[in-house]
Amino acid sequence: MKPQPPVTRIRTARASSAEAGALADFPLLGAQFESWKNAFAESEWTPWIIIGLAAFLRFFLLGMKPPHFDEGINGWFVDQMVKNGFYKYDPTNYHGPLHFYVLFLSQTLFGRNLWALRLPVVLVSISCVWLTLKFEPFVGRTVSRLAALAMAVSPGFVFYGRYSIHEVWLLLFTMLFFYGLFGLWKFGTANYLWCAGIGVTGMILSKETYLLHVGCAVIAAGVCYISNYFSKLDDSRPAPQSWNYVDLAVVVGAGVALIVFFYSGTFFHWNGLKGLYQAYKPWFETGSQGHGHEKPWYYWLKLLSWYELPILAGLLFCILALTFKNVFLRYLAIYGVGTLIAYSIVKYKTPWCIISFIWPFLFTFGVLVTAAPIRFSAAIYRWIALLLFGVLGFVVFYEQSSNFNQFWPYVMIGAGAVVLVMLWSQPIAIIVAKILLLASLGHSSPDVQRYLEIYRSDSATR
Repeated sequence: MKPQPPVTRIRTARASSAEAGALADFPLLGAQFESWKNAFAESEWTPWIIIGLAAFLRFFLLGMKPPHFDEGINGWFVDQMVKNGFYKYDPTNYHGPLHFYVLFLSQTLFGRNLWALRLPVVLVSISCVWLTLKFEPFVGRTVSRLAALAMAVSPGFVFYGRYSIHEVWLLLFTMLFFYGLFGLWKFGTANYLWCAGIGVTGMILSKETYLLHVGCAVIAAGVCYISNYFSKLDDSRPAPQSWNYVDLAVVVGAGVALIVFFYSGTFFHWNGLKGLYQAYKPWFETGSQGHGHEKPWYYWLKLLSWYELPILAGLLFCILALTFKNVFLRYLAIYGVGTLIAYSIVKYKTPWCIISFIWPFLFTFGVLVTAAPIRFSAAIYRWIALLLFGVLGFVVFYEQSSNFNQFWPYVMIGAGAVVLVMLWSQPIAIIVAKILLLASLGHSSPDVQRYLEIYRSDSATR
C-alpha cells in the first residue's frame, strides 16, 4: 500500500484540562505505548494484516452455518431469475435488485451452493474494512487503522459479513457515499464526486432504508454547522471544487441509468420503476407496526452492550463530540448518534440492520484511544460520578419490576466509567482498547449457536 503522510492528530477543545506530560505518570507504559503507536501507524504491513484478519474470519468455515430463512428466500429469487430471465422487483419486498443480480452471477460462475450464495457478501464485507482504511486522509492514519481493526473483529460485521443479505451492500455504499462527500469537502476533485454518486446509486439499488440514512446525513450536516458556533472546527470551509456541471451531469446520468437498468428488470419489467416510490407505503407500515419483529427502543443498545464493546465505547465518547476539532469526526459522531436514534424509533428491528448504522462509532472508538489524556477539573469528575450513581440507582429501582433480567443498563454505566478511565492517559487507553478488541474477537465465532442468541436476546421483552 502506497504510504501517505500522517494527518494532524485530532485536537481537543481548550476547555479540557489535558496535560501534555500525562505519560510521565506511567513511564514504562508510556514507552511501550509510544513504541506500539509508532509501529502501528508507520508499518506498511499493518493494513494488509488487518485485511487478512478480516478475510480469515469471514471465510473460515463459511459453509458450516445452515442457511437462514432470508438467505433461502434470496436464493429462491435467483432461481426465479433463471426461470424468467430477469428479476421482477416487488415493492412489498422493499429490497433493491442489485444483490439478486450479483447472486445470479455468482451462482452462474460457481454453481448453486452455499459458497456461491455467500461469496459476494464476504467480498463486500472485506471491502468495507479496506474502505475504512481509505478514510485516513480525513481522520488520520492511526484512527482509520483502529477503526478498520475493530470492524475486522466485530461480531456483527463478521457474522453478517458471512450472511447473504442486503445489509452489507448498504453498508458499503453508505460508507462510499460519505467517503466521496469528505473528499469533496477536503479536496474537491471529480473522482470524489464519482465516489459520492456511486455511493448514492448503490444505496438506492440495495435497500429502501437508504432514505433514512440520507435524511440523517442532511440533518447531521445542519447540526454540525450549528456546532461550529460553539466550538470551532478545523477545515470548516470546503476546498475549491475542480469539477464542473458537465462532470455532475455525467455522474447523475450514470447513476440514473444504473437505477433504471436494474429496477426495470434489465428493461424487461418497466413497472419495476414504480416500485422506487411504491415501496414506501408498506415500508412505513412495517416500520411503525413491527409485523412480528417489534422490539423496544433500547434493543440496539442491548446488542452493543453484549457483543460490541469497542463500538459501545465509541458511542459513549460521542458525548464529547464538541471537543472534536476534526470536522469529519464530529460529523460522523453526530450522524452516528442520529441514525441510532432513528433506528431506535422504528419498531421493526432485526439484528442484521445494526451494521448499517454503527460504523461511525468505529472511528470515534479510534479517536478515544488516541485522544488521551483529557483531564477535567475535580468538580466535573464529582458531577460525573454523581450522575453515574444516580443512573445506577434509577436502573436498580426500575429493574425491581422486571426481576433484574436486564443486564445492558449496568454495562452502559460501567462502559461510561471505562471511557473516563481511558481518557486519563494513553497507556491506560491502549490497554483497555486491546481488552475490548479481544472481547470482540472472542465473540467473532462461526458457531451458529452463539449467534442465535443475538436474535433471541430480546424474546423476553417482545
